[in-house]
Amino acid sequence: MRKALGLGLLLGALLLAGCGQDTVKPSVTITAPQDGATVNQDTLTVQGTAQDNVRVNRITYQLNNGQEQEVPITPGTSVNFAFTLTLQQGQNTITVHAYDQANNKGSATVQVTYDPTAVHNLSGTVVSEYAGGPVAGSTLKLYKNGNLVATTLSGADGSFSFGTLAPGTYRLEAQKPGMAGSVLEGIRVPEMTSVTLIQRQAFDATATTTPPTLLITQDGTQSLEGGTFTDTIPFRVQVDTTKDYVKPMRYIYVALGRTPGSAFITNSATWTRQVFSNVEDTGNRALSGANVAGFGSASGETVYVEVVAYDFNLNRSHYLIPITFKNTSANQNNNVSAPTGVAATAITLGQAVGFFSVKSPTTLKVPVAKGTMGELTLDPEAVPEGSNLYVEVRWCYTATATPFAFDIERSTDGTNWTRVGTVGGNRNSSCPTNPLNRPFFFRDASADLTPGQTYYYRVVARGANSAESQPSSTTPLPPFFAPLLSPADESVGVSKTPDFVIGHPQLQIGADGAAYNLVLWDTLTGDSVAWQSLAGYNLLVEFGTPDNGIPSGEALVYGFHPPTNALVFFTDTAGIVDPTKPNQVPVDTTQGTVSIPYNFDGLAQLPALQALRSYAWQLYVAYAYKYNPAENYRISAYSIQTWPSSTSFIRISRPGTQVFDFTTGQ
Repeated sequence: MRKALGLGLLLGALLLAGCGQDTVKPSVTITAPQDGATVNQDTLTVQGTAQDNVRVNRITYQLNNGQEQEVPITPGTSVNFAFTLTLQQGQNTITVHAYDQANNKGSATVQVTYDPTAVHNLSGTVVSEYAGGPVAGSTLKLYKNGNLVATTLSGADGSFSFGTLAPGTYRLEAQKPGMAGSVLEGIRVPEMTSVTLIQRQAFDATATTTPPTLLITQDGTQSLEGGTFTDTIPFRVQVDTTKDYVKPMRYIYVALGRTPGSAFITNSATWTRQVFSNVEDTGNRALSGANVAGFGSASGETVYVEVVAYDFNLNRSHYLIPITFKNTSANQNNNVSAPTGVAATAITLGQAVGFFSVKSPTTLKVPVAKGTMGELTLDPEAVPEGSNLYVEVRWCYTATATPFAFDIERSTDGTNWTRVGTVGGNRNSSCPTNPLNRPFFFRDASADLTPGQTYYYRVVARGANSAESQPSSTTPLPPFFAPLLSPADESVGVSKTPDFVIGHPQLQIGADGAAYNLVLWDTLTGDSVAWQSLAGYNLLVEFGTPDNGIPSGEALVYGFHPPTNALVFFTDTAGIVDPTKPNQVPVDTTQGTVSIPYNFDGLAQLPALQALRSYAWQLYVAYAYKYNPAENYRISAYSIQTWPSSTSFIRISRPGTQVFDFTTGQ
């Protein structure tokens, strides 16, 4: 008996010692309101998260150091909270406390000023598409409760701003001659401080530019806005056919959390949206599964159902509908690890061939690092005419426990991070060496992305805990345009084995190299005569920069040979790779040109062109690229002038891509 009692005391002592060892206090993050915010209403909703290494047992809050008030939660290692309080006029201090089961306490504090006379600002950008160029001179009208409260014009960079706004829900309309109309309905002020408005070129400038009016409900009768839903969100979108718009409807997009409406830019590997073509009524539908992956919480949080509709004239309606969404996914309880292999790649587009003529994705062989080739797939629906810049973030997640969500965060200094997107969590045992093949991706098409500015991206896996990846950086390039020089357009008496001279503006745009491939065809028959560089090469031309390892004023020209899957060097003026080939493909680093011979050593020789015959030549491939030395010389930015398509060239593309005609001599 004494022995048993002694064992019991020992076990009790061990248990007490074990409890005493948990000295880690919970962490608390207040996501809304922002510290230092000023509001003009006394009722305020406070939201945030609390995490603990063992368990968050309870959450309380204090207003102005008053008595602690209990906040209802579901205990766990990661807890979302939300509560409403009434502010006093002037400055208020709000403190949120989280307690674990060992009674360790973690806290976070924000200060909010209640001023009944306070007003708020709303800024934004008008662009022609996702990742699109700016729309300048568009007339923007802001309405509240049907009343016009402000008017302004978008600037040269598409930007606009409104000041002195009272809290509430707003409607923003954009109109410009030659452009389709665009409306954004459901802007919440002060919750939303910046918005992006998409305004496309009108299909018919003489037709109405009034965007379609939508009726958005759960089932045709019950309101969707403000509802609370678990795992599945019922919806029905109907076009009000009594109102003005251009029939028929082109598309209706419905999505949760990410703005729908662009097949490529807004898609991801773990998230989908619903698309309806040529309908005025979607019927009773629901968002579930991959449509809602990564959004909501077990206790419920505010998310936005976004609906975008285009009529036949490309008039655009965009509605934001707030709801409370509860997600019961078991992945919220998983202990997750940090994503790996994060690679951010900026893609800038100039005047590109193929957007309007190719109906399926095309694959381009491109360098992905120094001396390594990979494949870059470009979707023709990705960035229509006028589009410019986006960043593709790719990563791997090979750990066993599947995350509930991936949050993608961006920074300009590598220290202060802002979330730019969320997608559903998943895992994949594969992590390809080529960063462009990594299984998970998100495309940041924010309107404020700027060439020359370095951006850092990281991916945060979320489950019962959060784990952030190592960052990856990219510096977007400006648009790239390599002019054709010789044979000049409409020139005569050209050699039957001409050199093709192109401008090489690599250094002017801050790139480390550029790739070229020419097409030459007989204008009489329309038949292709030769691909240049011949035998399937893309010529990679690099003038010396600090990041490509080539001395200033020197050049390296090499090609990727598909049959042998190898790199072949043609010009090495510095003798750093192959001193025996000083100038097989002539370059002029001072003038910034490269001359591609009709025939040169190492390639199959072509027969001479016919005498007194008209031919045309054009860049089939032209893009610049930039290395990232900090990430093993990975290519982290492309600026694409044109790339291959699966169809023959269309002469209507001539104004954008430069096609030069010439006639050979005797």
